[in-house]
Amino acid sequence: MSWLPAIRIAGNRWWLPLSRPAVDLIAAALVEPQMPGNAWQQAFAEQLRVDPPLAIFAVFTYEPRTAEELSIDDLASGLLAKLRDRFASGDAFLGVPEDRDCYVTKWNELYESFIRLPLSKWSIAAELWLKLTGPAVPKVIIDSLPKIKDEVNPIIVRGSDTSRYMGSKLNLSLMARRLRRAQTLTTSFGDAIQEAKRASLKQFAYGLSHEINNPLANISARAQGLMRDEADSARKTSLQRIIDQSMRAHEMIADLMFYAHPPDPCRADVDLRLVLTTVAKQTEESIQGRGIELIVRNPKLEVKSQADLAMMTEAVRSLVRNSIEAIGCDGRVELSCSIDDRQKNPVVVIKISDSGPGLSDEARKHAFDPYFSGREAGRGLGVGLCRVQRIATLHHGGVSLISGTAGCTARLWIPASA
Repeated sequence: MSWLPAIRIAGNRWWLPLSRPAVDLIAAALVEPQMPGNAWQQAFAEQLRVDPPLAIFAVFTYEPRTAEELSIDDLASGLLAKLRDRFASGDAFLGVPEDRDCYVTKWNELYESFIRLPLSKWSIAAELWLKLTGPAVPKVIIDSLPKIKDEVNPIIVRGSDTSRYMGSKLNLSLMARRLRRAQTLTTSFGDAIQEAKRASLKQFAYGLSHEINNPLANISARAQGLMRDEADSARKTSLQRIIDQSMRAHEMIADLMFYAHPPDPCRADVDLRLVLTTVAKQTEESIQGRGIELIVRNPKLEVKSQADLAMMTEAVRSLVRNSIEAIGCDGRVELSCSIDDRQKNPVVVIKISDSGPGLSDEARKHAFDPYFSGREAGRGLGVGLCRVQRIATLHHGGVSLISGTAGCTARLWIPASA
C-alpha cells in the first residue's frame, strides 16, 4: 500500500503517493504511537519538509480549516492526531487507482520541481499533483488553502531519487485496522477487569459494612460517653483520638462502598467557583498552625457545569486533603478553575497544585488503584483518589496527576454547561 488516504471534497476524490521514507515513518508511528517528548512530531516535521505529497495531504486534511497559514509543526501534529483513524477508515482507499506504476515518472518530475520551491508555494501548486489521479481542482479550493510556513528551512534542495515512489509491499491500511482492533480488545479487556474488581469490592464492602461498622459505632459511642465525664485533659485527648480514628475507619468503608457502587449524580447547574470556595473554608481549621498556605484563584466569570454539587465538593475536598497530607507542614496549595474551550466540547478544568513531594513513576501509575499507598510521598491513602476518579467518570470527565521533581498538580475536568 503506497497511497495516502483519499482526499475527498464535494464527492470528488484525489490520490497522492506515499514515498518509501513516509511509509516507514508512518508504520513506525502506528506501531509505537507513544514516544518521549515530541519525538514523533519532530520526525514528521522533518519528513514534511522534503515530501511534497505528504505536506499537501496534511494541508488538505488539517482541522479546523480556517487558518491562512500553517507551520510545519502544525501540519505534523495534525497528521499525528488522526493518523491511525485515517489509515484505518473503511473507505479511505475505495477507488484507489489500480495502475500505480504509470504515475511514477510524473511524480518524480514533480518532486524534482517542488523540492526547489519555497514551502510557501507548495499549497498554491498542489493541483499539479492532484489532477494526475482525479478531476481538475476548482480554483476556489486552491485559493482557500493555507500557506505552509517554515522558518527553519523554507527551501531545501535534494538530489534525484527515482525509487522513492516505486511502491511498498507494506499495507498501512491493514496494519492500522489491526492495530485499532487490538487496541479496542485491550481496552475492552481492561474495562472487564475493572468491572470485575468493582463487583468483588462491592461484595467485600457490604461485608465490612456489617461486620466492622457496628463495632466502630460502639467504640465511638463508648469513647464519647467516657469523655463527657472525664476531667483529665490528657485522657480526654486520648479519647478524642479514639473517636476520630473510629470515624476515619468508617469513612474508609464508606469510600469503598462509593467506589464499588456509586449513586447516580443529582445534576444541577453548578458554578464550580463556589465548590472551591466552600472546600477552602472547610479546610482552614485543619491547616491552622501547620504553615500551609491555601490559595483560591477564581476567575471573575462563572464556571458552570451540570453536576452533582455534593459529589464535586467531595472530589475537590479529597484532592485538597491529598495535597495537605503530602506537604505535612510549611507549604502551599493552590486551587483554580477555568473553562477550556480549545476543543469542540468545552470542559471545566479544576486544578489543585501543591508544593509537596512529587510522585514517582510507580506511584503515579497506581495512584488511582484502590488502597494503593504512596506513603513515600504522603499520598494515595485508602480509596480517596479512586473516589475522585469515579466522581469524574460519573460526570463524563476525568482526572489526572502531573508531577515534577517537587510538587504535584491534580487536574479534574468535566463537561461545561452549554
